[in-house]
Amino acid sequence: MTAEEAIKCLDLISVLDSPGLKKALEMAKQALEKQIPKKPDIYGDGYDNNGNLIYDTYDCPNCHTSYEIECEKYDYCPCCGQALNWSEENEKT
Repeated sequence: MTAEEAIKCLDLISVLDSPGLKKALEMAKQALEKQIPKKPDIYGDGYDNNGNLIYDTYDCPNCHTSYEIECEKYDYCPCCGQALNWSEENEKT
């Protein structure tokens, strides 16, 4: 079962009328959603000698914490645990 399939199942179960169960299911759903890799928001914060923007910084798509690609390229955000998808960035290099 994938994380996406588990989230759909949790959504179906969440119709039950127990506030404690609903809270636990919502917490489980949020944790599963962080395991689905999302693309980081890559942007530039400096220029090279020719005036070209250097894309060397990224923000976590979940908590928006900023990191430097060269020395802080993580598979999971250290701040919130969101899985990061580097597939497009890896294709460029």
